[in-house]
Amino acid sequence: MKKIRVLLVNHPEMVPESLHGLLEEQDDMEVVGECRGPMNILRETGRTRADAIILAQEGRDEPGICGQLLAVYPDLVIMSINPDLTTGFTLQLCTDRREFTSLQAEDIVKPLRAAIRMGC
Repeated sequence: MKKIRVLLVNHPEMVPESLHGLLEEQDDMEVVGECRGPMNILRETGRTRADAIILAQEGRDEPGICGQLLAVYPDLVIMSINPDLTTGFTLQLCTDRREFTSLQAEDIVKPLRAAIRMGC
């Protein structure tokens, strides 16, 4: 079984520990790195051959980096989550944005898996 390669980006210090542990507990996922900053995110997404990135951000707006990432990596799944790990959305080049709310931290993997499986 091919593991889903996940890159964690722009996360506050406390989030990576809990999120990293949660993802590593999944048989079908692996964390391939962590980084901050637009240029690092673009470079590390390619270097790590990430299938998905999980981006921490406040609010519901799509950061500008999302369009750049999808232009360079059209098969990428972007998951944006609030730092409290309760709301966010998934974004792919070929599908509409899918929002999720009132999510428990351990359920973050469900929409990520669904987006990867749906593919383009």
